[in-house]
Amino acid sequence: MIGRAFAGLLLAVVVLFGGPAQAENGRLLIVGGSLALENEAVYRALIDNRPDDSPGIAIIAAAGMDGSARATTFAGHLMHHGVDPEQITIVALATVDDPDTPDVDESDWVANAANPDEIAKIDMAGAIWFTGGDQVRLNRALVRPGGIDSPMLAAIRARLAAGAIVGGTSAGAAAMSNPMIARGDPFEALFGPIGDTVGEDPNRPEPLVLMQGLRFFAPFTVDQHFMERARLGRLARAIAQQPGPARLGVGIDEDTALLVNLFERRGAVIGRGAVTILDARDAAVSANAITGIRLSRLHDGDRIGLNSFEVSPSETRLSVADRDRIFGGLWPTLEPLQFLESEAISFHTSEMRRGSTIRVSARLTYAKQTASFTLSGDSDTRYWRRESDYGWNGTLTGVRLSLTTETSD
Repeated sequence: MIGRAFAGLLLAVVVLFGGPAQAENGRLLIVGGSLALENEAVYRALIDNRPDDSPGIAIIAAAGMDGSARATTFAGHLMHHGVDPEQITIVALATVDDPDTPDVDESDWVANAANPDEIAKIDMAGAIWFTGGDQVRLNRALVRPGGIDSPMLAAIRARLAAGAIVGGTSAGAAAMSNPMIARGDPFEALFGPIGDTVGEDPNRPEPLVLMQGLRFFAPFTVDQHFMERARLGRLARAIAQQPGPARLGVGIDEDTALLVNLFERRGAVIGRGAVTILDARDAAVSANAITGIRLSRLHDGDRIGLNSFEVSPSETRLSVADRDRIFGGLWPTLEPLQFLESEAISFHTSEMRRGSTIRVSARLTYAKQTASFTLSGDSDTRYWRRESDYGWNGTLTGVRLSLTTETSD
């Protein structure tokens, strides 16, 4: 039930107002997962934003069961994009053994977050990259009990403050935020209490679990594989449990990145998908409803101020004045929820217009549980698109999202 997770609220208070100060000089490259080798713009964002005096790139693959393979693959991708192999180093950090490397037991690397030799790789890096996998493993490798930075995490934070770029994909993206979404089936996450511990199987469906993240991008909560895995409701519920100033969410699609300039407090979208911004600071939150979340949907070339939340669309997108086309632009945000439809879960949509306003809704029902999503557009809704944009896809602002849940007896 929405609003019942006191534990999640307490966690958010601690991580928002306690812990290390957020870096102000570097950049973050937050990738929604499934980064294609051909996505040169994202790779160039990582490569070209290294400080001139620090060309090294350190790869941390502690989130993966197959960390060695992931690190080697990403190193190859960097070389494909022109990086000198001598500038690439793989940090020996893991919590589990990689079954594909029988001659090496990577679980022995669990203590390397305090190893001076491995930390030296961070100290020399102008870019630090987290591969995908399970964000809980990554946190266990870098964060000490009680939420204290390990020496390696402290070194990464220092490099970021000095102007380095820290990037990550999938689990490496989710871990950057605070709080961090650790688990949560897209449908199950909408119901029941919010947990702060996870089960052993990351592939087993379970309700929403929030944990402390690495705090590079606090107070935002990041969700990845966003449209592809229909995580709109999961992110909305996660941010609704936070204190007012921290009710901010960023959902990033696959093969898409948000490049964050921490000094300027601005973000730029890169890649083929969308970045969805949820601002629930003024939303009304009750046991079964979150109403009035402000929503924006951005695409490649769009920029957003992370204090004002003012969106600056790419110059290649033109403003749309026709209200029917503007309101049509609401649908791509809800349509991915259809991916959750199955023999057990039903999916229904509806639309209601009244004068200069429109409400488009999607309803998911499983057994005795129903979740309803509604997007509302009015005269303040703005929409920009290119002729080449697929369907109704385009840049969208001035939209309100509401989520309600119901469990019948």
